[in-house]
Amino acid sequence: MRLLVLLLCLLAGPALADTPWSAAETLRSEAGRIERLLYRQATPEREAEIATRLGAMRAAWDGAAAEFGPGDAVQALADHAAAAAAGDAPEAARQRQLLWARLMATSRDHALAALAAGDAAAASGWLNIRDYARASGDTAAVLAVKALSEGQLDPAAARDAVEAELLTVAASELRLALTRAAEDAAGERWVQYAGDRGRIEGLVAYLRGNLTERLGPEAVAAIDADLARAADDPAALDAVAAQLSGYAPVALSPEEQLRRARLLRRFTALVWVEYKDGVRDGEISQPIEYHEARLFRDRAALILGDLAPGMADRAAAERLAALLAETKAVMDAKADGVEPLVNEALALIDGAFGAEVAAGGYAAAVDALPAALDELALVAGSGDWAEAELKRLEAYAWFDPDIEQRLVPRAPSMALRLEARFWEGTANRPGLGRLVADHATPDALAAEIAGIKADLAEARAKIETPLSATGAVLQSAAILFREGLEAVLILAALMAALRAEGADPARYRRAVGGGVVLALAASFALWAGARWLFSISTLAREAIEGGTALVAAVVLVWMVLGLNASGGHVARLRQRLAAGLTAGTVAMLAFLVVFREGFETVLFYEALLVDAAPLPVLAGLVLGGGAALAAGWALLASGRRLPLGVFFRVTSVLLAVLAVMLVGAGIRGLQTAALISATPVSWFPDRDWLQLWFGLFPVAEPLAAQAAVLVILILPVLGRRLRAAVPLRG
Repeated sequence: MRLLVLLLCLLAGPALADTPWSAAETLRSEAGRIERLLYRQATPEREAEIATRLGAMRAAWDGAAAEFGPGDAVQALADHAAAAAAGDAPEAARQRQLLWARLMATSRDHALAALAAGDAAAASGWLNIRDYARASGDTAAVLAVKALSEGQLDPAAARDAVEAELLTVAASELRLALTRAAEDAAGERWVQYAGDRGRIEGLVAYLRGNLTERLGPEAVAAIDADLARAADDPAALDAVAAQLSGYAPVALSPEEQLRRARLLRRFTALVWVEYKDGVRDGEISQPIEYHEARLFRDRAALILGDLAPGMADRAAAERLAALLAETKAVMDAKADGVEPLVNEALALIDGAFGAEVAAGGYAAAVDALPAALDELALVAGSGDWAEAELKRLEAYAWFDPDIEQRLVPRAPSMALRLEARFWEGTANRPGLGRLVADHATPDALAAEIAGIKADLAEARAKIETPLSATGAVLQSAAILFREGLEAVLILAALMAALRAEGADPARYRRAVGGGVVLALAASFALWAGARWLFSISTLAREAIEGGTALVAAVVLVWMVLGLNASGGHVARLRQRLAAGLTAGTVAMLAFLVVFREGFETVLFYEALLVDAAPLPVLAGLVLGGGAALAAGWALLASGRRLPLGVFFRVTSVLLAVLAVMLVGAGIRGLQTAALISATPVSWFPDRDWLQLWFGLFPVAEPLAAQAAVLVILILPVLGRRLRAAVPLRG
């Protein structure tokens, strides 16, 4: 049976014409699926599926073999097919990794040759077959190829830049593979351990020339011997790790060293941010936060591996490595003690690289976000959709707050569109959240990631364009006017409606003022606390904003229903208002509508002050606040000129519209906090101005909630009209 399966896979199907990079992706993804099949019990169905997938691999290779040319990949493909057909899971896992490493090596050679010849297009194609940086991005290679294509870089310089990045990424992946091999061996996960060994062997072969140049032929021979022993003795890999402890394939430039040091600090700090929310009393309370804490620790260790060989203070480098290792042990045990380890590591990073590394929030996000998107594509391509979803959330956490808060003052519509692309997108163009949930094809996922990267490049250009004093004033004014207008209109319309129905608005002015002052104080207190005392994750902030908006909407709907309740006599209405609409309720509404946007508004101004001088920002703040207050005053003043009945109906309609806006914003906030699913619809217009100013999104859930609120508000009015139209029977 096994010989028949092997024969089928070698002879299956005609050769498929394909690009080398799509063929390589087929080989990688199908080999991963075969590895997962081998975990199952052997059955005729399993053998048949393995044969089918091996046939697809063979067909993909035959379609691109001529472009790859002769090399080790041919033998690796045959060895993998033999192991898979024989049902040898460990050897299939090992050969799968060796096959991918050999494909990468062949592609690297073609790409470097194309660059040396000045062919940027061919190089760009071959560079699709590679590992992407998990820690520090891949901007150097991308920029080098682009600069070559535009005639801004000569072929030799482009080749050197790309080769340096490929070697650096491979060295980082080699260190990660050694770490994972030790973990899998300790956990007696022998199939995974075999895959780790294949990964290590393949990367050592990929780096062999550079390893020989940097460490010498004797050290490389010792590594080969240790790798051979590791098949039966996992402890042999400790010797390999020791040989590579001081290895760096290329020397980092000062700019690159600072960039990676910023990422090292960012990832290290995020370990405690996520861990403290993910573990309570020795138990995992929030699985996503716990997983991300481990992920950030691993990223920090990867970057330290890149930086350590160039650190002047060897003792600091060794202590940092020890701290990260100890942090991992504590996290594995779900125990206390992570915070002091992280704090000591942060102090060492600041001491080793300077205080400038602590100011790299935006810079770190710009570097890390593209790498996170590339990793998402990689893990999705291997079929690990649960990991892909975590990668998506990680990428969004880089966008919001670091990039979004800098972008909103300059281009709020662009920020809104980018945020949607990380989540459900639109009915015609699904976003990452929808694509991951639907297990989309690699092409669809790659197209959306490419689109997000293009938007991010445009956003970065806007953010980094120097801001004039006039521009700072206008952007500052726009922030406060946009964020404050809704609250001012709600409070002004409420006061106007009360006056139109005969109640005394003066009774509630102190309550409104108290609620506003308390909300402003709470917004600044939350900002200060999040900056110096504790942390608020991106999703938690979205949940706070969404939940506050919904509570405010409930209070506002209740008030609107009370103001429009049946009862013809003004005295009765005043009594009802006195009994139901207390000063405390009005104060609570004032607090909620101001606090909902207050914290985020503080963050927007903090981001704007990075790009602009304080005086223009302050001038814009006064201008925007004055404009919002003027709108409220105009609403109140119009009540003196309009008939009371007409004015009451106008303010009631305005309050109803604002309640609908609050509901839409609240549901949308909970969706971006990953608490409620989102379903885009094509029948509702997708307009930025509708979303920014009216809280109307082309998404089913907020639209349904808003429709329900409209029904709740309109039904009593229709009921009264119907009763008035039907003559009473005696």
